[in-house]
Amino acid sequence: MHHLLVKQCLTNVLLTFLMCLIGTTSWAQNNNSPENISALTSEAQQLTNAYMQTLKKTLRGSIIASGPAATIKVCSISGPAIEQSLGAQHNWQVARTSTLIRNPNNLPDPWERRVLENFASKIKQGAPIKSLEETAVMNLNGKPAFRYMKAIPVGNVCLTCHGRKISRSEATAINDRYPSDQAKGYKKGELRGAFTLYKYLN
Repeated sequence: MHHLLVKQCLTNVLLTFLMCLIGTTSWAQNNNSPENISALTSEAQQLTNAYMQTLKKTLRGSIIASGPAATIKVCSISGPAIEQSLGAQHNWQVARTSTLIRNPNNLPDPWERRVLENFASKIKQGAPIKSLEETAVMNLNGKPAFRYMKAIPVGNVCLTCHGRKISRSEATAINDRYPSDQAKGYKKGELRGAFTLYKYLN
């Protein structure tokens, strides 16, 4: 009787394992299909462009109206607000990251760091920054997710607060808000970091 119960338990465990394996295989096939990856990539690209344009417009307006030093605060508030708004509207997580961060909340995770390092390597080989992007489907926080990153080149607006010529008032504003800032001293055209987005898959 004992042996029969053990055999039945083992059979149930094996069946459960096989069902999970079949489910996982089906999920991988469905979500890794070229059509699905292409659709998710397109969606991420559109969100990234919307984020970039909205943030750039906000910062330019603030620089003109209030000056670079005051824009430090505007950027610290507007960036996360735009991320949350876009994410809530479209069911994505939207952020920025870099190997040299200003905001501690933007610290890259291991995958993001590898992608950033890969971007830097490609740039050294002559790849244009604006063309660099990366996608992946992986387990994230215990859930299947699609991930996307797009390289950010340093532009004129970026140089205002991230460049090599920063005024004393700007430096004070940066140090007051971000005492551990690592994101100064850039030149135009360098790799600043990346937009990083992910979406959980059903």
